[in-house]
Amino acid sequence: MRPVNQAAEQESSYRIKSPLLFGVLQQFDPETRYEILDLSPANTDTLDFFSPYRCRLHLPGCRDTLLTQVTAEAQEPATWTQLFNTCLPWPEPAPASLDLLLLWDLPNYLNEPGVRALIDYLAPCFSARTALHMYIHTRQTMPVTPCNYRITGEQQVQIETFSAWTAVSPVYYQERLHKLFAPFRVERGMLLANGLQEYVMRIPGTKTKR
Repeated sequence: MRPVNQAAEQESSYRIKSPLLFGVLQQFDPETRYEILDLSPANTDTLDFFSPYRCRLHLPGCRDTLLTQVTAEAQEPATWTQLFNTCLPWPEPAPASLDLLLLWDLPNYLNEPGVRALIDYLAPCFSARTALHMYIHTRQTMPVTPCNYRITGEQQVQIETFSAWTAVSPVYYQERLHKLFAPFRVERGMLLANGLQEYVMRIPGTKTKR
């Protein structure tokens, strides 16, 4: 992604309240085992946060590799599928259903074919109980590279930025999100103080009980 300008001031690390994410987590039953896929780089805060839960936390560490494919030529779904097969392989046995998919701000940086291919690739692991969480930039510009996100508890997420350079935001509205992430639909959306729109999306239908 080509930088367009440099921000005059930008905090490199700060915390935000993330009510929708913690709303999902508060529904977790301590006696139930959950499958969680986090596409942000692994960090100790998030690992510590999930340690009391009965969950299998998948941390493929593939975000930066995926971003290398965001070029004008990367429009073919087969290109993305081949990349996912390499950098996003499932451990054995693969989860029958994901309970939580943490995309953070990645959809702002993948091109639209990449977003669509990611959803298609993970489709076999989706069900009516899968929650998809992400942040969408609503301002005209955003950091030129994705931020890192650490779940710190107390309904807060630590955000770390790595460059004062900014780029033009794609600014996805709900109608476009519904097309890109079909069959997911927005369950809840909330504008946060830092200009991020927080979303939780689910596939419409009766939630499956375990």
